[in-house]
Amino acid sequence: MDNKTVYYAPLPPKPATLLILEKNRDVKVVRLNGDMRLGRKSPDSYSDITLDSRIASRNHGDFMFIDDAYYYKDNNSLNGTFINGKKLEKYNERGSKAVKLVDGDIIRIDCSQLDSPHNDAVEIIFSTTFSADDRWQRYPLNSGYSINIGRNINDGISLTDFMASRNHAVLKFCGYGWKIVDNNSRNGVFVNKNHIENEYFLRPFDVIRIANTTLIFTGNEIIYNEVNSSVVKSGNFNYQNRSVIMNVNIDEVKAKRGTFGKKKTLLKNINLDIESGDFILVLGGAGAGKSTFIKAITGQNHDTEQTLDINGQIFLEGMNLYKNLKVLKHKIGIVPQYPDYRANDTVYNTIMDSAKLQLSSEYSRQEIQQRVDDVIESMMLTSIKDSMLGIISGGQRKRVQVAIKSVGDISFFTFDEPDAGLDVAGRVDQIKQITKPITPEQSIDNSQELKYCTDSGKAGLMISHYPDDVADMYKKVIVLAKSKVDDAGHLAYYGDIPNALSFFGVKKLSEIVLEINYEGGKGRGDEFIQKFEMTRRG
Repeated sequence: MDNKTVYYAPLPPKPATLLILEKNRDVKVVRLNGDMRLGRKSPDSYSDITLDSRIASRNHGDFMFIDDAYYYKDNNSLNGTFINGKKLEKYNERGSKAVKLVDGDIIRIDCSQLDSPHNDAVEIIFSTTFSADDRWQRYPLNSGYSINIGRNINDGISLTDFMASRNHAVLKFCGYGWKIVDNNSRNGVFVNKNHIENEYFLRPFDVIRIANTTLIFTGNEIIYNEVNSSVVKSGNFNYQNRSVIMNVNIDEVKAKRGTFGKKKTLLKNINLDIESGDFILVLGGAGAGKSTFIKAITGQNHDTEQTLDINGQIFLEGMNLYKNLKVLKHKIGIVPQYPDYRANDTVYNTIMDSAKLQLSSEYSRQEIQQRVDDVIESMMLTSIKDSMLGIISGGQRKRVQVAIKSVGDISFFTFDEPDAGLDVAGRVDQIKQITKPITPEQSIDNSQELKYCTDSGKAGLMISHYPDDVADMYKKVIVLAKSKVDDAGHLAYYGDIPNALSFFGVKKLSEIVLEINYEGGKGRGDEFIQKFEMTRRG
């Protein structure tokens, strides 16, 4: 193995948010940015995040940024820390083991009976999706025995979230407590990150998720955030305020062909986060598992040829993808390599037809019309909205496919070799239309069009065999390499492009594949798999 120094600069800590609730106090929002200590406010405390609670210790616990993720450990505090209802046990004289945090995890400082919280109990929600600018409202639960929850309603808890149903759910008092009932909403109701089928009896500090709105049940009130549901205009997204859309923690992916086929391991040990605003290249040689990876993270674990057995966990916006696939699949946009389209339909009518199907009859004509207009404007499709699909370019049709998905509540898109079969000029045009929005003046030559999904805060992942054509367009690259040890694909690199070139010692992205391939290349796949693992460990 080549032991020469690798000039690799780890990415800075990801932004994350803590939502802190203490007794009879306003919601406190704290932005995490690397290692920070949590503790009770005291003259001899050196905590970065201070609490007023009497049952919190002065140096209660630590938030730590390790291996591109946040962890929490309890510092052997007097009353301890609960994460998702489980108390952290003492590990050594310094505290508990560090627990990796994912979006939506609930951290509690409380006495042992969580169903009967202490008066000074503290609840902290770890989030990579909250906006630090969200306004939080309180709704007291003393106004009756039935409280409606829905989009822009006049009576009850009115949500500003466009993806919430008009009559989404109802809170009912049952004599001994409150329950939440889902009114057959399209996007469902989640409690503590689990999708409820019909109704759920609530306990204090339960966290409810309705579309993009978080509601916290305290026992005597609901605390919830106001969501800005307007379609974000391309270019208005601030990458510094990005959030984690998906946590991928894959231990192993096996494939089985047919009913009696033997299982074969295709992928192992894929751990990474996909963030808003990222346009990510998925790179790797033949058999490294690129398409398998895309299928695994988009819920395509079964087709006519094979079934994927996925060991591990994939969280989309804090919720387990495969446990909640029926609801979460609407948040994933899969843009086909060769999309079907009706050549004589206009761009506008195509997007409108999709909106009518996705948004259902509970949305008014005016609401649907506004949504379509907003998407067309944000996608820079105004100049061709009355054009027939049969006469616009292939790249523009890809952009229309993104717009079709965007009238709903899409988090990220995937593109599988959209540049296949094109010459160099066509490939450059295609990718630029997938990755960079244009002004009306630039649209004349169709040369720079499509970064809508990332410039508006969504994410895009793309497999391409011609990565150097538009290398400057990618925020990051995922490199998968096939190992000779177990004949499975592993993560050989994940990070930004300049670091990738330095890491592999190459000048072009296409040369990375030559470095790692065993067939037709230099056969250094296992070397870089191990090297990247060592880099992550510091």
